[in-house]
Amino acid sequence: MNTGIYVRVSTDEQVREGFSIRAQEEKLRAYAMLKNWNIYNVYTDEGISGKDIDGRPSIKQLIADVTSGKIKNVLIYKIDRLTRSTKNLIELVELFNANRCAFNSLQESIDTSSATGRMFLKIVGIFAEFERENLAERVRLGLERKAKEGYSLSNFMPAYGYSKINGDRILKINDEEAATVRRVFNMYLHDNKNYSQITDILNAEKVRTKRNSKWTMATISGMLSNPIYIGKIRYSVKDNTRYFEADGHHETIIDEITYYQVQEKINRAERISITKHPTSGVYFCGVLYCQICGDRFTTKWNYKKDERGEDGRRPIRYPSYICSGAKPKGCTVGVISHRKVELAFEEYITNIDDFALLDKVQAEQPQLDIAAVIAEIKQIEKKTAEIKSLFVSDIIDFATYQGMVKISNERRIELEARQALTQNAQKEKDVIFTTSDIVANFRKNWTALDNDQRQQFIHKFVRSIALHCDKSKSVYRGVISIKEIVFNEF
Repeated sequence: MNTGIYVRVSTDEQVREGFSIRAQEEKLRAYAMLKNWNIYNVYTDEGISGKDIDGRPSIKQLIADVTSGKIKNVLIYKIDRLTRSTKNLIELVELFNANRCAFNSLQESIDTSSATGRMFLKIVGIFAEFERENLAERVRLGLERKAKEGYSLSNFMPAYGYSKINGDRILKINDEEAATVRRVFNMYLHDNKNYSQITDILNAEKVRTKRNSKWTMATISGMLSNPIYIGKIRYSVKDNTRYFEADGHHETIIDEITYYQVQEKINRAERISITKHPTSGVYFCGVLYCQICGDRFTTKWNYKKDERGEDGRRPIRYPSYICSGAKPKGCTVGVISHRKVELAFEEYITNIDDFALLDKVQAEQPQLDIAAVIAEIKQIEKKTAEIKSLFVSDIIDFATYQGMVKISNERRIELEARQALTQNAQKEKDVIFTTSDIVANFRKNWTALDNDQRQQFIHKFVRSIALHCDKSKSVYRGVISIKEIVFNEF
């Protein structure tokens, strides 16, 4: 086994304790001969302190030879000859282990081939784990404090739309990227584009991400839900138990009303999360539920081999839906063609009772009292001033102050967004806010819409459709009907 002998002595130690280089080397050579180890090299650092590794050329050469595989065993006279630093000792032993290099100390009788030596390594490992956890805890507390003070944690790459120079703690707006951010929010909120469509548009225009790669639906989703664009700093995004947001020092790219309107739309879309994405051919996907088992319908395309498309080769595809509860719940509804669902939908809209619907709307959707909202906003502003006064007077600490202000700000932002929405609705006569208005528009415009427009219409105004299939007369051909349509609240 190729062995590297390491010897070190400082001048003071040689005079005081007699740790001469020659004496150490002779004893170690004799021990290596007794063990039948091949001495690859003797590494000597003479007259150098052992407080750290820096400034010791021979130990650096030893480390290089261990890493390259030239040495498979390190032999020292005493542990403090290798280093007097616990941190350096832990690092060196871990380096030896990683490169499958044994470690032996003559004075302490440490030999990794023995039980005692292996026990020593385990003890060193415990200290190493403690040191890593302790370091991680200190780093975490430092980052958490930095985030609470409103400074960016993005040392490597800031969020798209911002730039950051090394050493700066405050993000700067990147004008070109910021324009793309505003455009993405506008496409999603006002143009009714979904993640996939926005991704296709940006990639077609060869707009690149921060990493100079193509856009994906995940990057679009992350952008639309990132509060950094309204001046917030996030901490611990992947751990909900430690997650919080703090007011940052950087400039905003998106106004708060737009941002929270987007969040509301995202949440509304998540309530009708779908197994497969709706397309113009199956635009009921995502809102269609089985009234029997309660599970969602997903899409299924049927082919008829005896019918060919315009090219004469490919079979014609027929859109349909299949209940997701077939396997887990044994639901027997099976496959239903898109055409049957569409006819049932049109029949339900045509026959719905306007007066009963209007009563339900008035009962479930009371008008928002704008005056009450304005009064509550003023009350929150007064409460925020009182909280600041408590903090200035040292009655509450900074963490408590931030938590109280955060709660007040969230409520104020919510109220301001609702106030703006309601005021805009009163100004624009063509905005639909009641279920009866939505139904009236369905009746008036449905037949004139193409498939893409129908998809947007359904996705925007309908939350769920309960579909019933009666197979009492025929197991294979059931009677399709819609029992209830739940519209989105505005």
